[in-house]
Amino acid sequence: MLAKDSSLTRTGKGEIVDKDSSFTWYVGTIDEANAFIGLARVFSKDEKVRETLLEIQKMLFLVGAEPSLQKLSEKDLEWMLERVEEFERSVKKPHCFIILEKDESTAFLSVARAVVRRAERQAVRLYREGKARLLVVEWLNKLSYLLYLMILKEGGGDFEEI
Repeated sequence: MLAKDSSLTRTGKGEIVDKDSSFTWYVGTIDEANAFIGLARVFSKDEKVRETLLEIQKMLFLVGAEPSLQKLSEKDLEWMLERVEEFERSVKKPHCFIILEKDESTAFLSVARAVVRRAERQAVRLYREGKARLLVVEWLNKLSYLLYLMILKEGGGDFEEI
């Protein structure tokens, strides 16, 4: 049946779902976030940012599989929180609104952050539907903030204030 009906797809558990279900929207958005994070990594000028983005890309496969396989762990969230603390120590946070996009690296990180925020909203929906754990929502929330910190680091603190 699946081969004949292109409006359906299989989850990691083998369940058949609609391609426009909250599950497939979430998985697709995680894929999109991973692609933009990869693009940001390629354009990054900072070695620590590139290394961290590569690790995030690997973890996003666990995050994308969450509704089916639940492989993300508390240890993964701890890793994310440690990266946040590390990057917080390395940047000066502005006390006003700023234009984040000043070159290719900051622009791609900004797009990646926007897509991650969308994925977080979709994870909240899955959580409310009982299809994802709060751990995933928390991890994505911290990833969004980490990407913001990376933008500040890449930009060297020189941003246009609003």
